[in-house]
Amino acid sequence: MVSSSPRRRRGAVGARRCANCGAPLAADNTARNCARCMRQRVDELNAPHHFKDDFFETAEFRVAFEKEHMGKVIKAYRFHPHHLRLYGKALNQELVGRWLNMSQSQLSRFESGDPELNLETLRHCASVLHLPPHLLWFKTAPGQVIFPSSELSDALLFDLPGQSQRINVNLESGSEWTAEDNHRLSDLLSTTEPLFDHKNVLRLVHQWMVLDPPQIVQVSSGRHVGQGMAEQVGQRVASIRRMDDFVAGRDLRDVVEKETQATAALVREARYHESVGNRLLVAVGELCQLAGWVNDDAGRYGHAAHFYGTGISAAYAANDMPLAGNLISTLAYQIANVGNPKDAVLLARTAVRGTGRNATAKTRALFMERVAYAHARAGQRKSAEIALLEVEKLFAHSSNREAEPEWVYWLNEDEINVMAGRCFVELGLPERAVPLLEAALNGYSDEKAREMALYTSWLAEAQIMLGNIDEGVARATRALELTARTASTRSDNRIELLVERLKPHSNSSIVSDFVEYAQALGVVYVR
Repeated sequence: MVSSSPRRRRGAVGARRCANCGAPLAADNTARNCARCMRQRVDELNAPHHFKDDFFETAEFRVAFEKEHMGKVIKAYRFHPHHLRLYGKALNQELVGRWLNMSQSQLSRFESGDPELNLETLRHCASVLHLPPHLLWFKTAPGQVIFPSSELSDALLFDLPGQSQRINVNLESGSEWTAEDNHRLSDLLSTTEPLFDHKNVLRLVHQWMVLDPPQIVQVSSGRHVGQGMAEQVGQRVASIRRMDDFVAGRDLRDVVEKETQATAALVREARYHESVGNRLLVAVGELCQLAGWVNDDAGRYGHAAHFYGTGISAAYAANDMPLAGNLISTLAYQIANVGNPKDAVLLARTAVRGTGRNATAKTRALFMERVAYAHARAGQRKSAEIALLEVEKLFAHSSNREAEPEWVYWLNEDEINVMAGRCFVELGLPERAVPLLEAALNGYSDEKAREMALYTSWLAEAQIMLGNIDEGVARATRALELTARTASTRSDNRIELLVERLKPHSNSSIVSDFVEYAQALGVVYVR
């Protein structure tokens, strides 16, 4: 017998459906969402949901990650279509601020202000919101790889891959460097978003190895610039470089970048002979190396790679192979620390081979230092030790009669001992590291707070590895006090690593006191 008022079957045509997932709603469910979506809604309001990677594949997220702006990442999270669909509106700042231990007003300023540079704050936000590590511009834990491995091999050393489609850099053999190239170079240094990245620079380096430099075409418009002006520009670059001895990356970054842009504008707009054009392009290349270095020190690794890549192009145009080698080997040093050490080895050795005898013995010693460090980071003990011996040999053969590039002024015996000590720490040979680091530190002044903090942290790590916890904590405390006086992400990272190294000894009162001190000074984030 058929009922005269049949009950609507679940899933029948015309049944009400969940506004979020589209599943049919039970007949007795008067809400807009199914029970599963409502449970998810409650869960997400209590704490951030752990979304899959495709959740972050929106235009808003892409822009925010490219700009390296955590505040904009959080805003893209709050206004995600998923939340608009599930709740009918964006997540409010008060709720998300509660997750992040921020007030509503703090989060508002965080979203609309300048990009956050404090590494611990960035890591905290990434952890709370479960942001995928491969999208981040910083490492979320000591030793994590932030650059994707390019899986390069030695066979690629002399390959000539196709030009990057994103950046058209004029590297054709026998070509001319024209006003158009000057404009392109200036544009690269004026952009707020990095266009060169790790892989683009690797391609550029391989081309630099095999192509002849272009002829610089005289610019026929603008005010005339002579040798005197070029000399003044070079002196300004030297003065700024020495500021880096005393000012950390986050404090010096704006100064260096503005000087780089101004010098590139001079190259673009002035009128000069080829010899002056070469000197101006050398100045741009040197400033790019500084800009890359201070961005690296500030934890802005993508921006650093962009400046290194642009600087290689300028040095190539000026036919200054040692300067190009310095840019390449500095990038190798960065990648050894935050990327794939095997890529760093390839880049560092490319710098040595590409400059050849064009570089002084002291310059080649600097490049070999970075080769040794890359091998040490890769755990390649024999290669690292051979490279360190080559450093000593080259430095011993350096002569005051050679005209050294200004940018190698800082390399001395103490610096060489420090690098050797650091390599031995990386290789798990602290007993060889300690005497080198102790001897070198005796020659440093506290005025160079960042270097003292970094080098003291390596000595502290070596002592901890040897089981000398009291001495290790004493050195670590000294490094912490120096770090608190700087604005260096590199120094902050070293303190965090020491905290990790001391975790097995957390029951010790001196260790717990050190960790509390680091938290009180704001160097280590309080979780």
